[in-house]
Amino acid sequence: MATRQFRTEASLNAETATRDHIASMLAQRGFHRIDDQREAHGTAITQIIAAERDGRPFRMHVRLCWRRDGRNAREGLYSAAQLRAKLIENDWDRTLAFVAERASAGGITHMLFVQDGIDGVVFAVLVPSDQMPAIWQGQRQASARIIASGETGRWTKNHAENGTSPTIWLQDDRWPSAHGVADVLWNWPGVINLLAQPASGGELGDDSVDDLPLDAALLGRDGGERLTTIRSGYRRDPKVRAAVLERAKGRCEREVCGVHRPYTGFLDVHHILGVGASDRVWTCVALCPNCHREAHFALDRDVINAELRDYARRFA
Repeated sequence: MATRQFRTEASLNAETATRDHIASMLAQRGFHRIDDQREAHGTAITQIIAAERDGRPFRMHVRLCWRRDGRNAREGLYSAAQLRAKLIENDWDRTLAFVAERASAGGITHMLFVQDGIDGVVFAVLVPSDQMPAIWQGQRQASARIIASGETGRWTKNHAENGTSPTIWLQDDRWPSAHGVADVLWNWPGVINLLAQPASGGELGDDSVDDLPLDAALLGRDGGERLTTIRSGYRRDPKVRAAVLERAKGRCEREVCGVHRPYTGFLDVHHILGVGASDRVWTCVALCPNCHREAHFALDRDVINAELRDYARRFA
C-alpha cells in the first residue's frame, strides 16, 4: 500500500503564501524595523520575525494553524496549532517546559499564531512565550471539564493532547461550550489579538479588523478626481445581527450604559473578538454609537471588551 503524502506541493505553496503575508500584516498594525528570518528543515520552515512597536521589541516565532482550504465543510468551526510534533519521553509537562525554555534561550518573546483561510487571515494572535505552559494547562483543564460533562458525545480526546502533540486552540465552535477551551487563550493577560488592532497603510481599508461603519468623510467629495479604494473583509451572518438586535430591543447592552432609543438603526452590532475571529450571538453585543467607539478606541478598551464578553457568553 502506498504511503499517503503528508506535505503536498499545494499545502507547501499555501504555507509560503501565508508566511509571505505576515510582515505586511504586522506593518499595517504599527510594527516597524521588521526582520523576517526563515530556516528550512526539510519541508518544515522555522520563521522568526523581529520587530518593534511603540518602542517595545518583539521577537516572534510564527506558528501556522491547521490549513483551511475548503476541503472540510466544518473547518471553519475550529482552529489550532501544534507546539511540538512529539512528546519528550512521553511527558507533557517536560515537553511544555522545553518549549518555553527553548524560546527563552532563543530570545523569543512571543509565539505568533496565524490562521489563514481562503478569504484571508482569520486569526493572528501574539502570545507571551513564557506563558505557553500555563495557557496549555488551562486549555487542557477546560477541555477535560467539557468532555466530562458529556457534551462532546463520543469525542473524548482532550483538545490540548492531540495524539503526542501538545496543541494550542484558537477556536472550537463544534459544541456549544467548546469555545471555553479557546477562551483560555483569548482572555489570558498579555495576549494580543492583532486583528483587533487598528490597521493603517494608505488607501487600504480592512473591515475584518474594524466593524465600525466607514467614515462618511471617505465616501465622497466636491470636485476633484475620482478616488478608488480597496476593501477586504469577512462575511457576516445577517441572522446573527438580527438576533442580537432583537435581543437588545433598542437598549445598549453595555451594562453601565443601557441607553435606549425607540427607533430602528440606533444600535450597532459589535464583534467583541473581531469579526474575523467570531460572528456568533454569544460573541456580539448591541451597543449605542458612543459605547461602540469606546469598545474600539478607549484607553481601557480591553477592560470594556472583557466585560462585554462576560455579558455575551450567557447567550451561548
